[in-house]
Amino acid sequence: MTVKVAGLWERGWNTPIKEVELWEFPLRDFAVNEHIMVPVSGIENSYVTEVPNLGDWLVTQRALGLTIVFLDENGQTPLQNFVHPPDAVYVCGKANLSSLVAYSLPGDLSLKILTPANLGGFWPHQAVSIVLYDRFLKASP
Repeated sequence: MTVKVAGLWERGWNTPIKEVELWEFPLRDFAVNEHIMVPVSGIENSYVTEVPNLGDWLVTQRALGLTIVFLDENGQTPLQNFVHPPDAVYVCGKANLSSLVAYSLPGDLSLKILTPANLGGFWPHQAVSIVLYDRFLKASP
């Protein structure tokens, strides 16, 4: 199984060198194979790879046979009903999981995390952690 995560640097409230730690620890714990961030900031971190264009990178992932899954507050499938593909790239936008519809192609999936108030108030690293935990639980015997 291959699991990758792609996201966008927030850039407004924090610097990538601090933000990367928010991503790195949970992604390592869930054994994510690759962590991609956009745009290139120039940070030096052995765990994250920066790419200049998310759309181009997603094209290469689709060609490798990975399923692209967008985390979006307007996603089509609630997380509790979502069946995780074995090989996936989980993609999320900025705070409040801003929509990445411009990058979506037919065959891509989208999911949303329902909460009691449904305010869409997750930071991307939080949302990814929830989704990876759900993946872990559903894969457990």
